[in-house]
Parts: sequence; structure tokens; C-alpha cells
Amino acid sequence: MLHVVETGQRGTKGYRFSYLQESDDIKAEIQQLEDPNNPEPLIDLTFCRLYDHYFSHGFDSGLFNTLQDKFGHAAVQSYLGRRQACSSAFQAELSDINLLKDEVYWNRFIADKERTRKYAIDLLNFYYDWWLLGIGKEKSEPEEQIEETEIEDPIVSATLAEWNKFHALYPALSFALSYLINHHSDSDIIQEIALTNLEDVPDIWTKDLWLQRRAMIACVQRNGFVFVTENLCQIRYELIYYVLLKTDTNPAELNKLKEAILSEDEHPMQGMMESEHIIELMEKLVA
Repeated sequence: MLHVVETGQRGTKGYRFSYLQESDDIKAEIQQLEDPNNPEPLIDLTFCRLYDHYFSHGFDSGLFNTLQDKFGHAAVQSYLGRRQACSSAFQAELSDINLLKDEVYWNRFIADKERTRKYAIDLLNFYYDWWLLGIGKEKSEPEEQIEETEIEDPIVSATLAEWNKFHALYPALSFALSYLINHHSDSDIIQEIALTNLEDVPDIWTKDLWLQRRAMIACVQRNGFVFVTENLCQIRYELIYYVLLKTDTNPAELNKLKEAILSEDEHPMQGMMESEHIIELMEKLVA
């Protein structure tokens, strides 16, 4: 993901999820998809970008038409139908095709601001407790992992039933986060998602990490880069690197972050990236 964001280079088909999540021109990205219905999560991610685009840029029936032309009317109908069959009343409305192609329908749906705000906060609080903190989440035993994936992962993962629940909820989770970022950016749950690192195995399409990245960007845009410096001990270096690539910073902010990183004996959020990588990027940005 960092390679895609930093270089802008297109790689193999395996990077398609990265482009769909990070591309500034989502319409062009959809048009470039080859074999768009394989694997199916591509349509999931595309609909998430559609909702976000409607919030941040306004209703755009042309974007929905591009999506439907690329994936096909039958595939879109089937996808939305499956979502409506296993969801709450609000999620069923969210999966109504008329909501996405009719501006009057969309405006009427989001006009009830209090209902939408409450739904978004309640759903993201549930996600935070269940998926991120693991409260009530069923974990698979090693033998179950091998049976389901043919791989025994040293990091404990959720059961297949829990993964299915996560995937079914995901479009609504993405919608909820986009709504709060655009209309209630001071919501505490945005900061909680930004600063909470998933201890389980992440989704193979990094959908859960995508929510965290978006929440972190929203926090930095609202509070400034001081948000990263003041919460340094809770943020992975990889996520800091991503934020540096995606947001505008000034030398004073970078210098404060550099001092904070250099003062650490050891960063508590161990990952694949070292402090030297962050320092090097900051020096490039200043130059």
C-alpha cells in the first residue's frame, strides 16, 4: 500500500485493491479494472468509494453508471440483493439501487440527519468493541484455521462465521465512517478507530486497516499533525509514513515529530518499519 501511494506506479493485478482504496480518480480506476467481478471484494471496495464520493463531492449518477457498466447490471443487482437479505432496515435501504442512481432518493435518505448520525455512531462503536477490541468475537482454534485456510497462523484469527459477519457489515461501516468524517468530524469514535491497532489477522484486502487510515487522515486534517506527535506511542510507524505521504505538513510540525521519535528508547508499536524510514521521509519532504 505504501509503495502504491508513494510511487504512484501500477503493478500486478494483486494491487487492484490498493488502487481502488487510494486513487484520487475513482472513476478512471473503475474503468481500468480487468475482470472486475473476480474476486468479488473489488465490487465491495468500489461501492465504499461510491458512498464516500457522494459525501465528499456530491451526488454523481455518472459515477454509479460507470460502476454498473464495468461490473454489469446483473452483478450489481445480485451484490445489492445479497446485502439486503442479511442486514438491518437501515442497511437494506443503503443497499437499494435507487439510492445510488436517483439524486432525489439519495437526498431524502440522508435528510434525516439525526437518524443517520445515530446509526453511524452506534455501528462504529459496535465495530470498535467487537472487531478491534475483540469483545465477544469468536476466535478459531489452530485446527480450525488449518481446515479453513490450510495455514496455521501464529496470530489468532476470528472464526469463519465472524469473518462473514465482518464482510456483510463492511459497506455499512465504510458508509458510517464517511458520513461522520464529512458531517461530524469531532466524533470520538473516529479518533478511537484511528488510534486502535488491530491485534488479529487483518482482512486480506486490508479493509479494516483502510478504515483506520481514513480515520487517521481525518484526525490529522481536523487537529493538525500535532495529533500524531501527541499520540505517537499508539501509532504504527507504517501509519505515520502513510499520513506523511497523504497530508500537507510544515517544517515546524515535522521537526516536532522528529524530536519525539528520536527521544523514544523503543517504539511500542513494533512493525516492519524502523524510525530511520520516517526520519528519511521527513527530510525528503523538507527538502
